[in-house]
Amino acid sequence: MIRQYAPLIGLRYSGSQRKGAGSVLVSFISRLSMAAMILGVAVLIVVLSLMNGFEAELRQRILGLVPQVSVYQRGGIEDWQGLARQLKDKPEVTAVAPFVEMQGLANRKGKTMPVVLYGVEPERELKVSVIGEFIDEAKLMALSQESQIPQVIIGSALAKKLELKVQQSFRLVIPAERRGKSAKIEVLKVLDIVHTGTELDQHLILAGLAQAANLSPHRDKITGLRLSLSDLDLAPQLRLFLSQELGYSYYVSDWTHSKGNLYHGVKMSKRLVSLILLLIIAIAAFNVISTLVMVVIEKQGSIAILRTMGASTAGIMTIFVIQGAVIGFIGAGVGAALGALLATLLPQMVAGLESLLGFQFLQSDVYPISYVPSDLRLEDVLTIALSTLLMSLLASLYPAWRAANIGPAQVLRYE
Repeated sequence: MIRQYAPLIGLRYSGSQRKGAGSVLVSFISRLSMAAMILGVAVLIVVLSLMNGFEAELRQRILGLVPQVSVYQRGGIEDWQGLARQLKDKPEVTAVAPFVEMQGLANRKGKTMPVVLYGVEPERELKVSVIGEFIDEAKLMALSQESQIPQVIIGSALAKKLELKVQQSFRLVIPAERRGKSAKIEVLKVLDIVHTGTELDQHLILAGLAQAANLSPHRDKITGLRLSLSDLDLAPQLRLFLSQELGYSYYVSDWTHSKGNLYHGVKMSKRLVSLILLLIIAIAAFNVISTLVMVVIEKQGSIAILRTMGASTAGIMTIFVIQGAVIGFIGAGVGAALGALLATLLPQMVAGLESLLGFQFLQSDVYPISYVPSDLRLEDVLTIALSTLLMSLLASLYPAWRAANIGPAQVLRYE
């Protein structure tokens, strides 16, 4: 009969106000364990959301702006339309766009910055990248129009460093590829300024394909073809296949060469940080052992009375397992709610703090993005909460077993 009261007694022990020096210490340790559990769960959810945000932004934004697969030919590609049709027939390829790519130096008012000039066909470029999300399509289309002074779109960080605004001009220096030839110098006008929030803002100059080709050593050729894929993970296999199919005169690159280390670094960091924080939660959860052992010592007289009244071993164990479950439930529940709230508000909180301090925490010349992303996922919250609760239950088994093995005669002899 006593077993049906086990949950009630366990809940009563969990919420009872204790008196006396020993009881106050037990209550303090119990609250400390619960607070550590709440903090650990909340921090783990925030960190996982931050890592998820970096991973998502890397895949959706950065890998949407840089080429997923690029095909080059030594000396440039002349009949790129025919090659583009051949590549477009591949089932993994969704779109193909030509580009001219050159490195150079942008100069204005005595300031010189290294840049990458990227010549594109606007209509095709919109199909292979997400650049249309950051630039007005009308401005992008205007790049293909001929003008007395070639018009370009430049990155916001580059514009800030060169103190450039729309409709202002600057000089672009293209170094000579061979000795004996002079560098090319071209005056360009800023048509628009693009802010992607990525490292491209530091050095990108977008121009029309024909204008960029006029500055290159091979005027009638393009640098390469950019491919957009239906699945990013197919890029390495497609690169190997195209390298064999196209022959030795072609060179094929994919995003795992340019951004692969960063992507895998984010995933590895996510695993390591999650493991470290999970160990912190485990330490907090196993503090439940010391808490419940002290409760068992404090309540051994009551346990002995229950045993003389017919309480079974399972009933006594249930009392203390429930007490451990209550600590775990509160720690996991409150921690998950707090972590979800902080993860949701994290970008706004960081942006507000940056505005208040006048300082940007993430600089795009150091980090791949210049803002703090957050991607809260329900499966992460549930996994963390359930793992915390499970660890609390496991930690309560030893104190519960010890309570169930208390001998009533020994205890009551000194009562």
